[in-house]
Amino acid sequence: MTLRIVFGRADLQRVRLAANPDPMWELALALNRMRDQSIELRLSRWQRQVRRQVQGDAHRWRKVLFSLVPYPGNFPDFLTPAPSVADLGAGCEAILGTSRRRLRQDLAATFTDTAAPSWIRELAAGGRSELESVVDSVQAAHDLLVAPSWDVVLAAVAADRAERMRVLGRDGVGALLVGIPGVAGWDGQVLRISYPRARTVHLAGRGMTLIPSYFCSAPVSLIDAELPPVLVYPVAGPFGAEPGASGVPRQLVALLGRTRAECLAALTTPCTTSALADRLGVSVGTASKQAAVLRDAGLATSRRRGGAVLHHLSHLGERLLTGEDIAG
Repeated sequence: MTLRIVFGRADLQRVRLAANPDPMWELALALNRMRDQSIELRLSRWQRQVRRQVQGDAHRWRKVLFSLVPYPGNFPDFLTPAPSVADLGAGCEAILGTSRRRLRQDLAATFTDTAAPSWIRELAAGGRSELESVVDSVQAAHDLLVAPSWDVVLAAVAADRAERMRVLGRDGVGALLVGIPGVAGWDGQVLRISYPRARTVHLAGRGMTLIPSYFCSAPVSLIDAELPPVLVYPVAGPFGAEPGASGVPRQLVALLGRTRAECLAALTTPCTTSALADRLGVSVGTASKQAAVLRDAGLATSRRRGGAVLHHLSHLGERLLTGEDIAG
């Protein structure tokens, strides 16, 4: 099935690329990835960690958010307010300000094939205590699922955005749209995207905001086509094996040693020194030292961004990690 996004004459001029990740989308999609039985290798360690943390623990947010965000299935638009927000506080304020009409409409669209729990019916009627419970659950789940990985999320989204901007500057907006993961076709008017159900969205001069997401596995949009159009898509790879995973080539471990090989694999997604330390399970000092060794060997590069240093694989590092011939 296909999501068809229909562009009018003015819409190509109004395609925007979000400057930052949206914490509300990241949370909703992280809730799905937590329950995904075929998780991507890059998220498998994260999934194991969060599952361990909630196992046997009576986290109230699970009851609330697993009901609101069924997997698989739709989740209500008011959990990912439009327009996009830059921080959790703004997102929670937007949820608290959701109108009764929006609550009723969104929840009806979410529970089309299943009966809603009684508390969901109270929420749809505008129950204030139920809405506050949703916000409390959003904050608690974000603290556990998203906040510890936020440096990684920021770095991955920044790297993806930089690449998309290079494509836009070099080849134009058509190439930008075609390069989005999951896009099945673009004829200059209709963008076709592989989707769980058939849908058509007419932009009608509103343009569209593209939102790169770390926890996204396939493009997703808002249910209500009358809301400001957005398309959330997975950040670009390639993503290598996680630290300590069996996917790190044995030959690379023999050549570089376990920690340095895992460090190289971890840098398939650019990250800060603190995020690298978290991925490797080492101190920040050790992560900095390992990155410096890889940089001195020409396998990684580092550049300062604000108060942090962002580390990337170099072209040589990518070729070594993927086993390509590096001669010449």
